Amino acid sequence: MQTYDGWEPLSDDNDPQHEKMLGKGGQGEVFLARSPERVTKRRQAEEQARKILQQDMRYTDFAPAPLAKYLMELGAPEAAEKLGALKKFKIPTDNKDEESRAIGRLESEAKALQALRDQPGVLKLLHANVAGRFIVTEYHENGTLDKHLDMFKSNALGALNAFLPLVDAVCKIHEEGAIHRDIKTENIFVTASGNLVLGDFGIVFLQDGSDRLTTTYERVGSHEWMAPWAYKREKLELSKISPALDIFPLTKVLWSMISGQNGFAFWEYDLDENNLEKLFPDDPIMALVNDRIFSKRIVRHEKECDSSAQNLRAQVEGLINYAKDIRGFRRDGVEVWPCKICGKGKYKNSGPRYQIKGYREGGPILLQNQSFYVSVCDHCGHAELFTR
Repeated sequence: MQTYDGWEPLSDDNDPQHEKMLGKGGQGEVFLARSPERVTKRRQAEEQARKILQQDMRYTDFAPAPLAKYLMELGAPEAAEKLGALKKFKIPTDNKDEESRAIGRLESEAKALQALRDQPGVLKLLHANVAGRFIVTEYHENGTLDKHLDMFKSNALGALNAFLPLVDAVCKIHEEGAIHRDIKTENIFVTASGNLVLGDFGIVFLQDGSDRLTTTYERVGSHEWMAPWAYKREKLELSKISPALDIFPLTKVLWSMISGQNGFAFWEYDLDENNLEKLFPDDPIMALVNDRIFSKRIVRHEKECDSSAQNLRAQVEGLINYAKDIRGFRRDGVEVWPCKICGKGKYKNSGPRYQIKGYREGGPILLQNQSFYVSVCDHCGHAELFTR
């Protein structure tokens, strides 16, 4: 199997003569690959196992224990942290303009990932070889967010907490003078610990030293995630490029996380079938997410969109703090309380009513003449006192 600066693609499970593909697109193909350290270790184990097998087993110096060790090394499952996602770029050679653009996209992706290498919410670049037409990023065996939309469904607080590092990542991207341009659940990876990281910088927009964008912008990305003012057949003028092209789809990602659905058409978050207040009427946070986040960013016209990632971060952080404060309280007219501990379950009345009494010299006293009920969360079992 060919190697790429020491990175070795794994063989396909069904066809050992071919490399194991993770995905492909217009720019190239992505394969699962072993790290150079893992490749070296496997080759050493293979060499030692071969030496032992070449010995005559009739002699007493034959060593079955070391042989078993080396064979186990070769047959052991590959650890995810020893693997990478090898992206091999398709570079056309029959058209100079197309070739130049394709190389430019490769260079831009490598440059952007290198600049963001210390950002927690961004996919890590492990290796890049522009001349060799490939890059290697970290591999996440859980795949992408669109395959895990039940992770935060109906749990606004959990979704907001997981969403915040993505907002931080976009803040950093915009600070670096770049625009991602292809934010969607399919380009967000779920780590082994359940965190989210933004990947696929294949059409990232960079600015050069003269404050002009390095490539001509064209209509790219997925239609259902694209901002409506960019949803055109003609090229968008350089002067119209703005961070709002990231903020619009990023906010729709939050909607997907809370709703458990993979996006919706256009900007109509407030239709009954899309409205989080209608989908989850028992959670008072949904109205605030609609009002403070969606209404200012999932909009029809660019002038209505708050394009500041820093402003979005402030709103998300504010809602997280507010949601923590009101967990366990209900909105007027709602008959159930969300659990303030797990945020997923609802408090259910356990049955008996209690009166709290205090004591003083001479005997017990009734405090405030209040009756209390012990209610228990139907998800995590947390118990809480409520009064009627």
